[in-house]
Amino acid sequence: MKNNKKLIAIVAVIVLALIGLIVYIMKDSGDVGTTQNQNGQLVNFQGADLQEEKDGKLVWALSAEKIEYDPRTKAIVLTNLKGLFYQDDVTTTITAPHAVLTGDRNSLDIDQGVTATNTEGAEFKTEALHFDNKTKMLTSKTAFTYNSKDVTITGDKLEGNMALKIIKAIGNAKLTKK
Repeated sequence: MKNNKKLIAIVAVIVLALIGLIVYIMKDSGDVGTTQNQNGQLVNFQGADLQEEKDGKLVWALSAEKIEYDPRTKAIVLTNLKGLFYQDDVTTTITAPHAVLTGDRNSLDIDQGVTATNTEGAEFKTEALHFDNKTKMLTSKTAFTYNSKDVTITGDKLEGNMALKIIKAIGNAKLTKK
C-alpha cells in the first residue's frame, strides 16, 4: 500500500514538472503572446503588417509596433500605426499612436494625434481620423489643418479621398492661398 502511494506521488510530481516546463516554453517563445483583459483573451503580435489589394494593386498597408487582436469582437488594435494609402498614383502616409480596425476591415479609427503626408507635398494634422474602407474616404473627427503647396485649409471637420487631393472642409472653414 505504501509503495502505491509513493508511486502515485512520484508520477504526480513528474506530471506537474512537465506541465510547468511546457507552460514556461510556450510563454517565452516567439513574438506572439496573449494577455487577459476584462473582455477575454487578446492575441498580441509585434511588428506585424496588414494590407488590402484590389485587382492586383495594393490599396492600403498598415504596420504597427504592436497589434492586438480580440477574437471575441475580431477588432484589431494597432499601437504606433503607420498606414500607407494608394490612390491615383499618390501615396498618403498616415501615422498615429493608436488605431482600431474593425473585424470586417470596413473601418479604421485612428486617434491620439494623427499626421498625414502625401507624395505631392500635402500635410494634414488632426486629433482623430476615420477611414471608411467601403467608400475609401478619410474623415477627420476633430479640427484639422491641411497644408499643400498652394493653400492652407483649417476647419472643424474634413472629408477627403485617400490621396488627399479631393477634400471638403466642414464647419468654421478657412482657406488661405499661399
